Amino acid sequence: MGTELAALLGLAGLSSAFALVAFVLAAWMAWRIVEKAGLPGWTGLGAILLTLTAVGTIVPLVLLWIFAFMRWPRDAATVPRATATPAGSGPTTGAPAAPSAPSALPPPPKALADARGWTLTGKLADGRAVSLAFDASSSTWMLTGAPATQPTDLSVPDPSLGRPHARLMVAGARLGLADLGSAGGTFIDGARLLPEHGPRDITAVHAIRLGSVELALSRA
Repeated sequence: MGTELAALLGLAGLSSAFALVAFVLAAWMAWRIVEKAGLPGWTGLGAILLTLTAVGTIVPLVLLWIFAFMRWPRDAATVPRATATPAGSGPTTGAPAAPSAPSALPPPPKALADARGWTLTGKLADGRAVSLAFDASSSTWMLTGAPATQPTDLSVPDPSLGRPHARLMVAGARLGLADLGSAGGTFIDGARLLPEHGPRDITAVHAIRLGSVELALSRA
C-alpha cells in the first residue's frame, strides 16, 4: 500500500511539472500570436486566458492517459487474480464451459486385520470328540497328549501322542506346524512330517494326523 501511494504521488508531481512547463510555453505562444495578430486590449487578454485554460486542462489529461496505459516493469510479474463465480450462475451464453479440475481420489481404505481363529476337530480312539480352538493371541501353541498346564497347551488325550507332540506357529494369517520327534509321528494330508523338515506351512491344509488321531483343520 505504501509503495503504491508513493508511486501515485510521484506521478502527480511529474504531471504537475509537465503542466507547469506546458503552461509557460502556452503563455509564450499565446503572447506571440496576439502580438502578431495585433489584437487590442481586452480581446488579446481574453485570447491569452482562453488558450492557457485549454492547454492547462488538456495537457495533464494527456499525460495522465499516457502514464495510465503505458507498460510498467511490474506488469510482467503480476499474476491475474481468479474471479469468483457467483453461486447459481451458469456459463456465459455462447462460451464453452471451462473444464473443472478433477477432484483428488480418497485414499484406499486400510485392510482390517484378520481376527479369525483356527479349529482342529476330530475323534479319539475311544470315540470321544475333540475340538481345539486357537488364534493369533499367541504366536506358539503346543499340541500334547498330556493334560494342559499352560494357556497355550492344546491337549489331545490319546496315548499315541507325545508329551509334547508338535508345535503350532501363528504368523498373521499363516499357520505353521513342526514335529517334535514323537514316536507316533505327525502327518500332513497323509505325508509324514519329520523334525528335520522344520516348520511347514499348513494354512491351506485340510487335515493333519497326530499319532492315530485324525484332525480336520478349519478357520472361522
